[in-house]
Amino acid sequence: MIQVEIILPGFPGKTSRGFLGFCNISLIHSDIDILFDTGHLSDRQLLLSELERREINVKDINYVILSHLHYDHCLNVDLFENATVILGEQELSYARSGEPEKQGDTFVPKFMLPFLQKRQMIKVENELKLADNVRVIRTPGHTPGSISAIVDSADGRTVVTGDAVKNAYEFRLGKPEIFFGREEDARESISKIAKIAEFIIPGHDRPFTIRNGKLRYQGELCLDIYTRQAPELEDWVVYSISTRPSNL
Repeated sequence: MIQVEIILPGFPGKTSRGFLGFCNISLIHSDIDILFDTGHLSDRQLLLSELERREINVKDINYVILSHLHYDHCLNVDLFENATVILGEQELSYARSGEPEKQGDTFVPKFMLPFLQKRQMIKVENELKLADNVRVIRTPGHTPGSISAIVDSADGRTVVTGDAVKNAYEFRLGKPEIFFGREEDARESISKIAKIAEFIIPGHDRPFTIRNGKLRYQGELCLDIYTRQAPELEDWVVYSISTRPSNL
C-alpha cells in the first residue's frame, strides 16, 4: 500500500534575521522509496536520524524530488548518492542563469549546481509518472521550474506542493506572497492544485484537507526555541510555539 509520511515538519515562520526555512520533508513509500525535498543543512542530522528510525538506508532511496532549487529544500541531496534526482525542466536553467539575481532571488545555492549537473537526473517537462500511483507535475510560479507530486491512495489524493503552496494562508490568498516566476503562473498552479487535491502537504506549514470547500488543518504546529540568555543560567530558556488543529 502506498503511503505518504512527513518525516520532518515544515514551519510557516520568519524572524528578524530572515526566514527560518524549515520545509516539509516527505517520504513516499510504495514498491520504491521517494523523498520529496531534502531540507537545508541544519536538518541534516535529524533527517538521517528519522530515516534510520524507519530502517531506511540513504542508499536505498530510489528518487529524490526537488520541488525547486532554493537552499531550504535541496541542500541535503548529496546524502542520496544512488537516487535519481527529479527536477523541473526549467529549474536548472533558471538557477544557472542570471535571472535569480534580476528577480532578487537570493535563495539559490549556486555552489551546488556543478554537483547537480553530474547527478543522474530526470527533468520534468510536463508530467512524469514515477510509480503506479505517483506523478510529478509542473507547478511554476514560485520559481519558473517548481514541481509538485500527486499521490493517489485509498485515502484519497495527496498533493505535495513544495512552495507552489507554502502555507494555508497562501492557498486561501490564491497566490504566493513571494514568487520569482510569473504571477499568472503562480496563481494558475495554486488553482490547479485546489481542483485536484483532497489533502495538501505544503512547503512550510501543517498539512491540510479540503472537504466541501472547507480547509482543515491536520496535526499541530509545534516548535521549541532554545536560547542562552544569561551566564548564570545553567539551563536553556525555552520558548514553545504550539497550536491545535482548527478550521479556517
